[in-house]
Amino acid sequence: MNAFAPVDVYLPEKYQDYFHTYCLTRTEGSRNNPEDSPFPRMVDMWFMALCLAVKEKIKPDFDHKGPTYKAINGDVFGSDLWRSNALMLLAIAGLPRLIAILEERGGDTALDYLSDVIEDMLDD
Repeated sequence: MNAFAPVDVYLPEKYQDYFHTYCLTRTEGSRNNPEDSPFPRMVDMWFMALCLAVKEKIKPDFDHKGPTYKAINGDVFGSDLWRSNALMLLAIAGLPRLIAILEERGGDTALDYLSDVIEDMLDD
């Protein structure tokens, strides 16, 4: 049984536009361009943030204050019990870093720039 299934995930409101920008599938059903939105789903962006947090040893900020929004309904965790635990551990810590990487790309597409950054990280 998954204890997190009935628990919705809330994020700081300041991240909402980034999920709309960098994820292909949007909550209202429209789709973005894959080159500018390198993540197929929000959970994919979450897991990239988790990987960055681990790689760069970023500590979570548990003292966040301010408005939030419901990013994920808890029922999505019913099929993959391990996801909710992993998301709770580190993903929020890595979101600011992931967003900073995507925003510093200059003229490159988000997909190209993120691919280069990940390749450099893997070389380290």
